[in-house]
Amino acid sequence: MQGFHQALSIPEIVIVLAVALILLGPERMPEMVRAAGKLLRELRLASNTVMRELGDAIEEDHRPIEPPQASPGTPVEPGPERGNTDA
Repeated sequence: MQGFHQALSIPEIVIVLAVALILLGPERMPEMVRAAGKLLRELRLASNTVMRELGDAIEEDHRPIEPPQASPGTPVEPGPERGNTDA
């Protein structure tokens, strides 16, 4: 919603509010503004959640994969890739 306030100038916002007041009337206007505020808040929360989850997924994909570490005192047996020629 960051770019929305940049798209409308102050006179345009006043015209939109005046038309809404004429169409809805003074009784229903506060109710509609409250409902619109709740809707915008829910959309912002959902957007933030999606952005956070996407950021976490991207960050997880870019983490280097570390090889498993042997426990201290556990002997490591050389395999064929390490030059074991006994077999």
